[in-house]
Order: sequence, then C-alpha cells, then structure tokens
Amino acid sequence: MSLEPFQLTASEAAKEIEQGNLNPLDLAQSCVERFNFCEDQVKAYSFFDHQIFLKQVQGLGISKSKIHGLPIAVKDMIDTADMPTQHNSPIYKDHQPSKDAAIVSILRSLGGVISGKTDTHEFAAGGRLPATTNPHNKAHTAGGSSSGSAAAVATGTATLSLGTQTGGSVLRPASFCGIFGMKPTFGSVSREGAKFYSVSLDTIGWYGRSVADLSLIAESARAVRSLTNLTSKKEIKKFAIYELPKSNLASNCANKALEDATNLLIKSGHKVKKISLPKTFENLHQTQLIIMKGEGRTAFLAEYLANFHLLAEDFKNRVEDSDNISFDSLRSAYDHAAQCRKEFDSIASEFDGVISIGAPGIAPKSLKTTGDAIFQRMWSVLHVPAIALPGFFGEKGLPIGVQIVGPRFMDSKLLEAANQASIAFNFRKVLPILNTE
Repeated sequence: MSLEPFQLTASEAAKEIEQGNLNPLDLAQSCVERFNFCEDQVKAYSFFDHQIFLKQVQGLGISKSKIHGLPIAVKDMIDTADMPTQHNSPIYKDHQPSKDAAIVSILRSLGGVISGKTDTHEFAAGGRLPATTNPHNKAHTAGGSSSGSAAAVATGTATLSLGTQTGGSVLRPASFCGIFGMKPTFGSVSREGAKFYSVSLDTIGWYGRSVADLSLIAESARAVRSLTNLTSKKEIKKFAIYELPKSNLASNCANKALEDATNLLIKSGHKVKKISLPKTFENLHQTQLIIMKGEGRTAFLAEYLANFHLLAEDFKNRVEDSDNISFDSLRSAYDHAAQCRKEFDSIASEFDGVISIGAPGIAPKSLKTTGDAIFQRMWSVLHVPAIALPGFFGEKGLPIGVQIVGPRFMDSKLLEAANQASIAFNFRKVLPILNTE
C-alpha cells in the first residue's frame, strides 16, 4: 500500500479491509499517530482516548458491513456510552451518558469504531465557541457547529464523522475544511440521543473525503433505501444552477466557485440550466431563524431553571425570548416553510441536482466566529437533502465549496448527481499542510 492508512478515504479503506489488505487495527493505529501529530494545532477533539479507541477495534468480530473497522468521530452533543458527552458546556462537564445515541448504536452494530468526541459550539447552538482551528490555516475557523467533526476528517484522524445541522452546521464546515459533507432529508435518520435545539430543523449529518464515503453512512443509517450507483464512468446529468437570495453577501471567490462549477459541468457534457425561484422563497432564511429561535426557547429551559449560573447569556436570552417571537409569527413561519417545501420539491424534481453557493467565502480569519450560515438556512428549513462539494479555492489557497440539493427523500439520486459533479470538478483529495500561519 503506497499510502499511509490514515490517508485513505473511508471507501478506499473499506475496500482494502474487505480484500484483506488492511487490518482495522493498523488503520486505527495510523489514525492515532495522525492525532498525535496534528491535534495540538487543530484541536478537533473534546475527548480522545486511544485505549478506548483501540479496544473497540480489538473487539471486532467478523465483518458485518462496509463500515466494518472504520474510525468514526462523533460530535460532542451526540451520546456515547463509553465516552463523555459534554456539549462544550460547564453544566455537562465529564457527563457520561448511560447509552449510545441511536445513530452511534447503529454504526457500532455494523462494525464502525468510534474514535472520539469532537468539539462544537455549546449545545451546538451558540454560547461558548469551539477551540478547533482550520486544518489548512490555524488562524482561521473550521466553521461551526460541527467544527471538530469536519476538522477530524480533513486531517485524517478519522475516516468519517458525525455532525448535526440546524442552520448550516454540516455544510459550512465542509466548505471551509475542503471536504464532503451531507445533511440528509429531515427525519430520515433518528435523532434519539442527540441534544435538541430545534425539533423542526435538527438533522444528523456526516463528513467524508469522497461522495462514496458519504454514501457509506447514508446506506448504514437507511437514509437511502437502495445502493447508490456511484460509478466512475461519466453519466450525463441535468443540473440547475441557483443563485441564492442574499447572494450579494457572497465574496468574489464564492461567486467564482459557482461560476467555475457551472463551466466544468458544461465542459463535461452535463445539461445545465440557471433557475430562479418564486418570490415566496425570498425570506426563507428569516423563516428558518424564527423557527430555530422560537423552538430554542424551550430547548434550553431545563438548563436555565436548574443551572442558571452556568448557562451562557446567549441561552438565557433565548429562554427569555429576547427576540420577541410571538406564537403568531411562529405559526406563520411553519406555514411558510410547509408551502415552500412542496413547491420546491416540484421544481427540483425536474433536475438531478440544484447547485448553489456553498458559503459566503473562505473560512474567516478568526477563532471568535465560525462564519455565517446565510447560504444554508434555506435548505435546512426546506428539509431537503444537501451535499457539500469541495474542489475550489479562494484567498490564501483556502478551500471553498459549492452545495447541491434535491427534493425531499431523493437522497440516493442526489448522491449519484453529486458523484458525477465531483468527477466533473476533477476533485482530488488533499490532506492539509499543517503548521501554517
């Protein structure tokens, strides 16, 4: 094997394990060595114990699935029975759940190995910021709130990782870190055992270093009901190019990434059409905020009442309804979202995928912000599957991606379209050069 095991994508590693060319223990030890090399700089993990990690591998039986023996990092607001779940909150310091979250249990049952818990915003919602740095440049953020999960995959300390998205918490870190990320259709994956922020928006998502990697978890979690056809051969697809509302907030490099993506798809022979959406879609980002903040008032009420002195001001304000979100406005937001979901499904059904700007620009040069979710909020409130596609770069050579979405519950078709788009973009995985200013 010419590559170190940690350098393999999850799907490449899975194939090597299946063929008997790679021992899962060697893969895990390679990830531990990678952790020892880069974690002091990247700070992707809130908890990492190599003995717990390796013990899981040593206890593996016969292969049960394609994810057998693959190291998977888990966002630290998703419960794990053998590792603390601390939510980046002093309220839950050293908190040890008694059982795994549903998605963790599913992956373990199929032979997946949990490498550790990754850093996040407090409660994946606000308050305390993650310590994680961008693997491509330590002065820049890795995004939020699934920052640690994205950075772990980008650096190679895990082959796959779990995150969550309420606004843009999977797709944006993927863009900033130069990897693939997937938010499946809302409701297609169990959220049992993950801290709630918004019951109408929260979605378990995941990261990999190829579309095939994303498909591994999508299939394992039954977010798709049939095997996806991720052929390396060119298959002509029909793509829509959509310029999101507020696209004037995008940087030159973000707009150029979308333009370059469009040109590469055309050059590869795909059918490409620019589209606009009805005016009813214009304020969907605001609709998402109303629903998120309106539901967030009760999500943190228990912590507010029991541990007021330990709760960040951000969450106190939400519980106290500092945004003055009335029940009438919340009801109107629900109705607006429901109307647009049905309408978007009809529009998007004419295409294999709808491609748009992935993030406002490269990762901001600051660890006091995790960037803006303005270009993901719409897709989150529409409940559609969304995939972050890397392959483009902006200032300082930092990554910037685009995103592709489709109708609800068409996740398999979207993965196939994302695969063809990635081929057209001629994406090649590149592990970051660490220790840069």
